[in-house]
Amino acid sequence: MRNEQGWVRRLSSYLLAHRTSLVLAVLGAVMGSVCQSVVPLVARQIVDHVIIARNASLWPWLTALIVAALLAFGFAHLRRYQGGKLALSVQYDLRNRMHDHLLTMDQSTLDRLPTGQLVSRANSDSTLVQGLLQFLPMMTGNLLLMVVSLIIMFVLSPLLALVGLVVLPSLIAVSYFMRRKVFPATWDGQQREGDIAQIVDEDVAGVRVVKAFGQESRELRRMVDTAQELYGSRMRAVRLQARYQPLLEAIPSLAQVLILFLGGWMALDHRISIGTFLAFSTYIAQFVAPARQLAGVLTIGQQARAGVERIFQLIDLRPSIADAPDAVDLPPLRGEVDLRGVRFAYDEDAPVLQGLDLHIDAGERVAIVGASGSGKSTVAALISRFYDPQSGTAAVDGHDLRSVSRHSLRRQVAVAFEESFLFSDSVRANIAYGRPDATDDEIRAAARAAAADDFIQALPQGYDTPVGERGLSLSGGQRQRIALARAILADPRILILDDATSAVDAHTEETIHDALRHVLAGRTTLLIAHRVSTLHLADRIVVLDGGRVAEQGTHADLMASSHTYRTLLSGLEAELEDAVGDSIEVLATISPEAGRTESAWAAVRGRPARSGAAVSIGAPSLGMGLGGTAGGGWRLALAPTPELLARVAALPPVRDRADVDVEDETQPMPDFSLWRLLRDFRRPLGIGLLLVVLDAIAGLLGPVLVKIGVDNGVSAGAKGVLFLASAVFLVVTLADLLDEVAETFVTGRAAERIMFSLRIRIWAQLQRLSLDYYEREMAGRIMTRMTTDVDQFESLIENGLLSALVALVTFVGVGVALVLVNLELGLWTLTVAAPLAVATYFFRRRAAVLYSQARERIAVVNADFQESLSGVKEAQAFVHEAATVEHFHGLGRRYLDSRVAAQRLVATYFPFVQFLSAIADVIVLGVGAQLIARHALTTGELIAFLLYINLFFSPIQQLSQVFDSWQQTRVSVDRISELMALKTLTPQADSPIVPGHVTGRLVLDQVHFAYPPVSRRPGRPARGPHDPRLTTHVPDPVKPPEALRGVDLTIAAGETVALVGETGAGKSTVMKLLARFYDPDHGAVSVDGHDVRGLDLPAFRRSLGYVPQESFLFSGTVRDNIAYGRPGASDHDVEAAARAVGAHDFIATLPDGYHHELSERGRSLSAGQRQLLALARAQLVDPAILLLDEATANLDLATEAKVTAAMAAVADTRTTILIAHRLQTARTADRIAVLDAGTIVEVGLHEELLAADGRYARMWRAFELVGSGSAG
Repeated sequence: MRNEQGWVRRLSSYLLAHRTSLVLAVLGAVMGSVCQSVVPLVARQIVDHVIIARNASLWPWLTALIVAALLAFGFAHLRRYQGGKLALSVQYDLRNRMHDHLLTMDQSTLDRLPTGQLVSRANSDSTLVQGLLQFLPMMTGNLLLMVVSLIIMFVLSPLLALVGLVVLPSLIAVSYFMRRKVFPATWDGQQREGDIAQIVDEDVAGVRVVKAFGQESRELRRMVDTAQELYGSRMRAVRLQARYQPLLEAIPSLAQVLILFLGGWMALDHRISIGTFLAFSTYIAQFVAPARQLAGVLTIGQQARAGVERIFQLIDLRPSIADAPDAVDLPPLRGEVDLRGVRFAYDEDAPVLQGLDLHIDAGERVAIVGASGSGKSTVAALISRFYDPQSGTAAVDGHDLRSVSRHSLRRQVAVAFEESFLFSDSVRANIAYGRPDATDDEIRAAARAAAADDFIQALPQGYDTPVGERGLSLSGGQRQRIALARAILADPRILILDDATSAVDAHTEETIHDALRHVLAGRTTLLIAHRVSTLHLADRIVVLDGGRVAEQGTHADLMASSHTYRTLLSGLEAELEDAVGDSIEVLATISPEAGRTESAWAAVRGRPARSGAAVSIGAPSLGMGLGGTAGGGWRLALAPTPELLARVAALPPVRDRADVDVEDETQPMPDFSLWRLLRDFRRPLGIGLLLVVLDAIAGLLGPVLVKIGVDNGVSAGAKGVLFLASAVFLVVTLADLLDEVAETFVTGRAAERIMFSLRIRIWAQLQRLSLDYYEREMAGRIMTRMTTDVDQFESLIENGLLSALVALVTFVGVGVALVLVNLELGLWTLTVAAPLAVATYFFRRRAAVLYSQARERIAVVNADFQESLSGVKEAQAFVHEAATVEHFHGLGRRYLDSRVAAQRLVATYFPFVQFLSAIADVIVLGVGAQLIARHALTTGELIAFLLYINLFFSPIQQLSQVFDSWQQTRVSVDRISELMALKTLTPQADSPIVPGHVTGRLVLDQVHFAYPPVSRRPGRPARGPHDPRLTTHVPDPVKPPEALRGVDLTIAAGETVALVGETGAGKSTVMKLLARFYDPDHGAVSVDGHDVRGLDLPAFRRSLGYVPQESFLFSGTVRDNIAYGRPGASDHDVEAAARAVGAHDFIATLPDGYHHELSERGRSLSAGQRQLLALARAQLVDPAILLLDEATANLDLATEAKVTAAMAAVADTRTTILIAHRLQTARTADRIAVLDAGTIVEVGLHEELLAADGRYARMWRAFELVGSGSAG
């Protein structure tokens, strides 16, 4: 991180990118200050020469005031509009820079960066910077006003000007000490706020796991603990602010006391005139509002500085994979691939490839097989240059990949990844992702080659059907086929298929392979395979073992000569039965009493176990197989300077905890509103309001004491009265200082308690909502509710509401005081209230529309930012970075346009209010002169009026800053209210039955079910910046057809039932209903004779063991992930579960064994290894009902055979439902249920179904066809 001057200089470069707005904003601030500084001089002339001496005409001076007011209005509009536009434009630039920079990051670096932290920087930090920059033009103008005022004061009276001169350095000194203390405290708070965002991101992504294991209460506790840490950190900052912020505000008031005393004394001695005294009082009074703003700006400024530095930390990251300075573009490839002496490790302690040599001829089709984690996907990643070898070379057509540009390489290399990521867009846009200019015929041809055209045509809107976030509205097999079509459409010279059909049934796979034979003809193809059927596409098969090519040849050759190869494919043969026997013997020896393998639990293996530390940014980090880095790496990747850490460590310890009834805060609040939220904090808010009122009263007493000092002291020649008025003024100011200390602490504490409560309420509601909400709502929007919307509350309550309350009370109090001081002049002055009310009415109507539009658009931006992060690998692989950037910038531009339009309105309304203030001055001076002439008004009263007018309208300037925050908060309240009012589709019964011992008898009785429609949210344009067909409006959502149509199925306790059928037949839907992720539209699902809708939902789910299609892991240790469903499990139990599913051996090879830290979503492991941990997680809870949704799809066949055998051995005591596309997995089940188009068409044993010669028999023949024969 750079030093303090560095971040200021770098931020200045972003400001200078908008020179016109910067110059105009500064010009408006400077000229506006000049106009404002002239007003007290004109008032001085009127008092001295028109009212007292009566030797000058009134109207020329009043005309001068009106001209100055008009000029001030124009310059204020210029400053506000251009300053706001500048701040918003810089925020837009910073957000774009972060987004664009992350698209350039290599996979190993990205794996170190948790999405939640990144989203926090893009949202919260950039908003803080925008808030600071929006203040700066006004502060520049106010500081300039102070300087100009000081110069004028020196001209008028050098002695009296010394009082004003003391103010400026005093403010600077207090500001310096405040900044030194407050910045590290606010930085620490923002880090902890990033931890909140990380929990949200991870839990939303892993919601199926959270709900399947009934861990909502655990995740709620985790959020409560993290929110408590944030609360404590923020309260430490509030305590520090309470030391300095009130002093900043008190300094100008103390100067007013000195002006009254010293200026009054000089007026008594006729060394200055009454008009000069008025001018000095006015100038010093004008210091009060800037001082209050300075205090607020310093608070926001410290947060913004922390935000800027966090943003620049991110921007300063450098990818470890980048084009060389002299990189050349590849010519059209023949497709020859060479890996020579390649050594590669994600972690130096665990090499994946060790001297690998592999040559692939142009046009050759090569399959790579090996055990899970053997480096198959790593080879694919090296050829695509997602990683570079640590030694050796990777080359295509003789060109070392490090010597060529990545784009020219990836335009000729396409990858269908093992995890099929789809964007929240139409099917058409997803297929055409790598070729946005593709025609409809080309898109459909690619879909047909991937056997996807038929199911796409059957979707509600065909190719225009939105697929939802990550494509989760589709089945796993459907997603894979769209991803495969995307790779085929790219028409590459080198095609890499990384287990691209693992979630597809045998019949569909056969269709795909028939089409692929034509597609792959003459094209260099790398096939990473677990299925024998895929191997039949290959000319040559390569076996990886020990990080090298162990053997290679045709399928027939290797089956004859290679024991390793036969072992890898043993899942098809009788070895499965042998494995069952072996597994039973192994399981019989596993028990908690058997102890644990100490070597696999060692916390130190030549280095400390990770706990937030990580590896350097320059080298790839931990991973076995294709993955990435160790968890926690982001803390070093985005590390602060040692100096800052030392300053944080030197802070007082965190000692505050939110005194909030967490149990009460977690209860539903469907009628949520801002006032309902605040009602629970009536007492602290009431005390805070009392302190605010006392603060306002103290401010109102100042002009009264000045009036007494002038009328009863100076004018009457009574020094004693003057001294008494000054002494009382001093006591009031010191009392106000103490009041403001208490006010800052009390209101800050109340604000933090409210924010704590709000976070817990929203999070509890999110835990209550059913899966349908998460499948239709983008993760970025959910993140917006917990981050941007809550931050907006915090900004208003902590930084704005206090100022607004002071301003409002002052505004009303001054209005009353004006009438009390002089009724006639007060009523004349209040005539400006009518145009103020009319302008306010029209302003509020228009502003509400613009702010609502802006809030909707920023939610879209946030969602797209998060999706871009998730899809970086796809964007890079298909050279789609430029289009992704253009799309994101377009969304950001729409938000910027909305905010700038709102800013234009703000920049007109609030300067108009200031113009009315100047007109009020004209009225007071004009009418006041006549009243004095009639002896109906004293000079002291006139001075008090002028000081009150400044107090009357100066709150408007403060309210103007709060208004922007208030409008955004109002929209945030609406969004949160919508969320809190949502009802779950799987509600808890009024009197839920807590299941006792669950035996596991399951019944689906005439079950009908259709998924809720998925649509693109309002305000989100389609992707695809080049082709109008990809950016057209998507029709309104159409309710999808029924996924299940009258399903009847009874499963006995302890029975194992396999669900088979073509992709999209409804298998995973059955699983979701059994887990009660959804409830049927008609019919019922029952467990042990109880309708699941009547059971206590968390208790029921704790009797389940669930392994989803996509094996989601949380950041943390291997042990933590296995024990997720049973946090209190012993180490012995954890290891026993790992051994039971065959995961122990690979865990033991990890650098820290069971204490090994995983990266976000388990990306530091291969897909097969993640599946093994997910299986161990399900095994550990000892469930009565085990749900396995393609739980072994990413395992090699040998490992799958062992896992299947192990699960079969333990399934004797539990009900097991498994989904299988590999029919050898299904054949061992007690019964097989065949689904087709949402109905069960066959049920029986494997042999019975074969004899029936129905759909299952046809599937089995297709399976045998693709799983037999020779390859090559």
